[in-house]
Amino acid sequence: MKNMMIAATMTAAANMAYAGAAMAQISEPTQETASPEATPAAAAAAQPQAPLDVITLPQGETAAAPEHKDQAPESRGIEEVIVTAQRREQSAQDVPVSITVLDAQQISNANITNSSDLATYTPSLSTNQRFGPESATFAIRGFTQDLRTTASVGVYFAEVVAPRGQSSQTSGDGAGPGELFDLENVQVLKGPQGTLFGRNTTGGAVLIVPKKPTDAFEGYAEASAGDFSLKRIQAVINTPVTDNFKLRFGVDSNHRDGHLKNYTGIGADDLGNVNYTSGRLSALWNITDTVDNYTILSYAYSKTHGSTSTLYQCNPSLAGNTFFVFVQPQCQQQLDDAKAAGNGGFYDLASTIETPLNLQKTLRAINTTTWAIDDELQLKNIFSYAHLHTENGSDIFGTQFHYELAGVRVDPDPNREFKIGISVPNPGEPVTSQETFVEELQLQGSSFGGAFEWTSGAYFEKSLPDGFSGNNSIALVSCNLASIEGDPSGYDCFDPLGGAVGGVLAQQFKTTYLNRALYAEGTYNFTEKFSTTVGARYTWDRTEGYGIKSRYTYLLGIERPDSPTVTETHPEVSSQAPTGQLQFAYKPIKDVMTYAKYVRGYRQGNVILAADAGIDTFEPEHVNSYEVGAKTSFRGWIPGRFNVAAFYNDLTDMQLQYGYVSTSSQTTTTIVNAGKARIQGVEVEAFLQPLPRLIWATSYSFLDTKLVKFDTDQPEVNAVAIPGTATPIAVQGDSLPFAPDHTVVTSLTYTLPLPEEIGSIDVGATYVYTGKRRSSATGSSPDDVLDPFSLLNANINWTSMFNSSFDLSFFATNVLDEKYMTYGSGTYYTLGFDSRAVGLPRMLGARLRYSFGG
Repeated sequence: MKNMMIAATMTAAANMAYAGAAMAQISEPTQETASPEATPAAAAAAQPQAPLDVITLPQGETAAAPEHKDQAPESRGIEEVIVTAQRREQSAQDVPVSITVLDAQQISNANITNSSDLATYTPSLSTNQRFGPESATFAIRGFTQDLRTTASVGVYFAEVVAPRGQSSQTSGDGAGPGELFDLENVQVLKGPQGTLFGRNTTGGAVLIVPKKPTDAFEGYAEASAGDFSLKRIQAVINTPVTDNFKLRFGVDSNHRDGHLKNYTGIGADDLGNVNYTSGRLSALWNITDTVDNYTILSYAYSKTHGSTSTLYQCNPSLAGNTFFVFVQPQCQQQLDDAKAAGNGGFYDLASTIETPLNLQKTLRAINTTTWAIDDELQLKNIFSYAHLHTENGSDIFGTQFHYELAGVRVDPDPNREFKIGISVPNPGEPVTSQETFVEELQLQGSSFGGAFEWTSGAYFEKSLPDGFSGNNSIALVSCNLASIEGDPSGYDCFDPLGGAVGGVLAQQFKTTYLNRALYAEGTYNFTEKFSTTVGARYTWDRTEGYGIKSRYTYLLGIERPDSPTVTETHPEVSSQAPTGQLQFAYKPIKDVMTYAKYVRGYRQGNVILAADAGIDTFEPEHVNSYEVGAKTSFRGWIPGRFNVAAFYNDLTDMQLQYGYVSTSSQTTTTIVNAGKARIQGVEVEAFLQPLPRLIWATSYSFLDTKLVKFDTDQPEVNAVAIPGTATPIAVQGDSLPFAPDHTVVTSLTYTLPLPEEIGSIDVGATYVYTGKRRSSATGSSPDDVLDPFSLLNANINWTSMFNSSFDLSFFATNVLDEKYMTYGSGTYYTLGFDSRAVGLPRMLGARLRYSFGG
């Protein structure tokens, strides 16, 4: 029934798009786009920015206004959006991929600084924020990167995939702090990208395109200020050194207090803060008329207090509550005491880590050499080096308990706490210290008078540790957190059970990834209207791990003489698979393209050094993806675009997260291959410019996901888990995690009719609705499905103030101050309580920019 509904929706929408485009063509003139420089009125009309939507326009893109007020408006057009979704520059309307494009101005208007911000404004794109927004991982159309898996969404900066992190906590693989500035745009490609892009991913790709050096001496300096003591400074300078050598340098420094209030008086008072500085140097060298070399050096440093979850509900029932004797009644007592002290607010939490920390340091060097061998053949070589260093110390669940059994205090020391799970730095060893090398050789060409366009290449990636990585995990034991320094043998911990269920686990990991691939794709244009694309890729993946886990146990307040017990593991996994696509595109009339395609996708398996032996590896997952769509553009009196796509995905051997409490005193997770899942949906996007000064854009995404087949009886997991604690993130019949059923993004931007000497002022508003999405398995928590939420943003941009080089902007995010959850722990029954991560409150700010040159 749902398949029929999607097909009917797709057919109706495509017919509407076709009819609208045909009607617009009947009266349109032959010109592509009226010149924005035709009149002063047209110049003013060229200022508004397109709203945040899947069909967005580059900065300043709009159509011309009529010559005189009394004159009937000419047929207007809109400029093309150029993307690189198929590794060559093309109009977004000619690419048979569902794609979202955000330009630099839109990113500024919405104050987007990290992965989670980006996902808020992109339908079908969501994030897992278990370890905070700086370490968020992407999901597209329900294809999720869980803790321990490799990325389901590849993130590419200047065509190079993001550096890998370790799997003990989410890090790497995303858009980290300091990357989203001085950009041409960000492109979100939806659906498997298993042919042309570096790593095989089942969900899609996010392409971050930085601005290249230009021939002009130009740049800008920008300062922002706002709520929570926001202070952000950006500066960019572009200078041609010679006729064939240009440089561009930029810096972005962003600091904001945290919106999460820690009421314990221990460690930082605020969490969820922003504190990063990044720099980027780009050089473009036109070595000859046919050979170019493009180099990027970048460095980003982010050090914050992290984002601890908030304890917010307790399970008072004994039934199914594995840790009832440990957490009741003190769980409810913590909530009651906090409320009585005025600390029961939505953003209040308890963090008892002396030094909460989320540290990320990213160094990248990218070198791209392009040789135009002749008019029809181009050779490109891409080499990159990246180093990622992360550290983390966080109170995972936000609890402040003492060691009690059935409500009776058994630890006499009030300075010690009973911790369900916290992560503290391992002395001298970061959570991640990983370097990644990428080499890609690519050949592009065209044949038969341009009728056949093709791309082929070879891909090599190696990511290896430059030392041990890891962290210390404290679980189900009572410790004085002020003593948590150095070796765990010096910790002041208390355990009346002598380590039967609790202790400290010191983890030291090394993981090496090797990925190689050969690929080729070609498009043959049989006529001007009909084309076929065939792509194929063969990938070889290998992952090797080496782990040392030292378990420290205590009897009462003394470390046991047989502690620590040391376990070494050497898991490894290899896989290889063919992937590719078959695609047909048909243009029945001008400005209308329909397409249908099949894609075979694949995501590699991995090792899990934090899991117990026997469940420390998992196998690849595969997807068969089917998609039909239509892309239309129309001009006439009301120019615009209307795009629609419908898709159906069969996912087999899905990689699914399992949480459990290990008999080796560790609250942890593993990954199992879960059988089969189904993902289907519809994406609709529309853009209209009903008046020269008014832009309306909207996009809608519907996702219907289901875990079709999954045997929850996992004997390997149950063998190492404390009974009753093994819980998958979804069970058979559930929707998939972090996949909103409905998403709407709609925007309006209006440019005020002002004299040219005043400058240009545009006013915009964006509304975002994010529907229900699963955070944990059915029956794991009363909040296993998170509630929908709505956000309203607004911005005012005054460009060229009084014909000067200054621009002034005001922005407001979450204007209505919506309070919403972004993550739920799903531990209501296994641990006896639930914790949550929450979204940002309302924030207001202003931005002043001075531009020069150009």
